Amino acid sequence: KTYFDQRPELFAGEGKREVDMESATDSLAWVNNMLWEVHGMTQGEFLQRTRDQTNEWLGNVYSAEHTQNQTNEGQLTSSLCEDVFTLVSVQLRTLREHLSPSSEALVMAVCLIFSNLKRIQIQSRDMFLKDLETCCTAANDFTRMNEKCEEFLSEMQRATNFGKDTADTLEESASDLMSLYGADAVYAVQKLHVYVFEPIHEAIEEELFGQEWETTLTHNELAMTLVKTIEDFLENDLQLFLDGFLVRKAVDGLVTASVNFYVRCLLQKSDQHNSHRMGCFGDNALALDRYMGDVKLMREFFEGLGEKLHMRTLDRLVEKEFAILYAIHEFMSIAATQDVSETADFVIVLHKHIRNVDLTKRFVGDLIHMVSPAQEKVVWELAGDMEMTLEAIAPKSEESIREAMDNRLQVPGLRLDRVMAELYLESKRKLPIK
Repeated sequence: KTYFDQRPELFAGEGKREVDMESATDSLAWVNNMLWEVHGMTQGEFLQRTRDQTNEWLGNVYSAEHTQNQTNEGQLTSSLCEDVFTLVSVQLRTLREHLSPSSEALVMAVCLIFSNLKRIQIQSRDMFLKDLETCCTAANDFTRMNEKCEEFLSEMQRATNFGKDTADTLEESASDLMSLYGADAVYAVQKLHVYVFEPIHEAIEEELFGQEWETTLTHNELAMTLVKTIEDFLENDLQLFLDGFLVRKAVDGLVTASVNFYVRCLLQKSDQHNSHRMGCFGDNALALDRYMGDVKLMREFFEGLGEKLHMRTLDRLVEKEFAILYAIHEFMSIAATQDVSETADFVIVLHKHIRNVDLTKRFVGDLIHMVSPAQEKVVWELAGDMEMTLEAIAPKSEESIREAMDNRLQVPGLRLDRVMAELYLESKRKLPIK
């Protein structure tokens, strides 16, 4: 295209009746440029109209009441998927009727629709996650939306003849949307832990690490309550409401939630203990033995689930998540019987799990406060002296912390450092340091 500020003269001669051949090419270029500008303006208006219309319709669809369904197999769904993709189907059909199969405007409009679907999903996901059943419903719906998007992409690829670059753009846009739906399905099903653990909190939170837990409940009854409650939810609800893949993702979340719940209860017990001379337990050795009994029972339960549900990778997840429970036991065992300086190696081990220097220092202080409170100040000083070593293992990064806090795929309660930080913000225990 050639651009001109003013239209060149096409005609010359007396009365402007003859074509000026010298300026004819320039005149045609000017006309071509004007047509491109008109085309661009029309295309821009068309895309804006598509955007506005899609935004309005999707807003109405997402905010509407959706029909709740249960399949013959028991899986929970709603009409969200059908409501959204019926709208999308109408829009795509209209676009294809009015635009050429090779039109650049067609692929831009389709990508715009996919972008709007992504935006409304990001904005609206959490409003569907209100309790256990709605989390199951949303997880199934998001999975079906992922599949429906893939169907639409395949249909577009069959019905159009875009060039490679244009086709790649379309596929990338659809893939982003499908990834979002898939990730949100996993998020929804892992948020189930919040509702599974509600009765567990009520039943055992206050008693865990108390005197009766230490001396009377010799068969680890509180830990048994935890695993039996999870088992009941799995057998009576989750395995009925969800497909196999989502059940396995739910179990992954429940493994992490169990470890975090146990650690949180331990820290709450330390926070409630005010003596700087006597530890939390009547007999440290007995309490630590009871602790290991709980850990063994929970671990065996999840390993058994892995076999039952054919989850080949669950053993590795259990190994990874339970590692901090073993490190806590080793640290407290050494701190209860030896000089605090002997715990330095396990401060490093614990920090590899927590990855935040300030939280690690507070954490080891709380642990030793339970078994040997007179040495708590010493372990704070030890951890302080090790700060450069700890930072080398997991450098402080305010940006990474903010990213973790803002990550919409981070399920509440499944990051131990956040669980600890929230607990410490509420703590009123006086620490042995300024």
